[in-house]
Amino acid sequence: MILEVQHETRLTYSAPVVESVTEVRMEATSDHNQSVRSFHLSVSPLTDVFRFLDGFGNHVHHFNLLPSCQEIRIVAAAVVETHPQARQSAASSATYPLIEEQISLPARSFLSLGGPVRYTPRLDSLVDKLRPTPGMPLVDAVIRIAGHIRENFTYAKDVTLASSPIDDVLREGKGVCQDFTHLMIALARSFGIPARYVSGYIHRPNNESQSHAWCELWLPDSGWFGIDPTNDRQPDDHFVKVAIGRDFTDVPPNKGMYRGKAAEEIFVRVETRALEQLPSLSWQETMPTFAVPFTAITSASRHDQAEGGESQQ
Repeated sequence: MILEVQHETRLTYSAPVVESVTEVRMEATSDHNQSVRSFHLSVSPLTDVFRFLDGFGNHVHHFNLLPSCQEIRIVAAAVVETHPQARQSAASSATYPLIEEQISLPARSFLSLGGPVRYTPRLDSLVDKLRPTPGMPLVDAVIRIAGHIRENFTYAKDVTLASSPIDDVLREGKGVCQDFTHLMIALARSFGIPARYVSGYIHRPNNESQSHAWCELWLPDSGWFGIDPTNDRQPDDHFVKVAIGRDFTDVPPNKGMYRGKAAEEIFVRVETRALEQLPSLSWQETMPTFAVPFTAITSASRHDQAEGGESQQ
């Protein structure tokens, strides 16, 4: 499938701010499941934009705005061709428990609990209930965890924040994709299974597309296995992967700091379209305008301060 993705973020301030420093993780990655054919990033007010790879291999763009401003507009647009491989669920014969020698050194970075995926006593009953039996196929254990989250937790906005600890979703019994992904990662790591956070997009024909989160778990005989606990499904050609990390705080679409006595508001909209063929090299000059409204985002780490603030979304 060929997908065009547009992602716009607007940062507005109640008074002029200066020395705004921003990082964005909006450029999708190319791997065996998808190929990025084109990517374009625009920032207003106009400024120089730089690019680097972070420690997880994610593409990061960053820019500084020194003059005062009251609004920053960031638009990322991409054409991604998705071509997911055959389902790994049939390819893996790995069983529980994993022993240390079976886990690759890079995968061991995704074993520890911490940050939003930190330990909480609220997790204990789920760990006891979902602990795999010795000899159980790891794929079956992973699918069982995702199914339990889907069946027993309710999707609801405005209950948690993007970087809320798993205590919140366990206490409320509801949340959004970030919460369900964090919870699944916590359960997998509690069982000694490496698990990492994936940020990206999901294309939903005839429905509103959106930023999305899911997770990947490491299987010793077939590598990283994707699972979406929000929808209890494996990622397919409707999913576009952007970045990976230990949890959401490693991969927010944007984060930054500014100086000024101002409160910040964040507005976001995402739209995806399926294309019949790859567009021309100048496709970004003729992209259709957004047909979806902005959504206001509440940031967990935004601080309104006399001397400055920090935002992360």
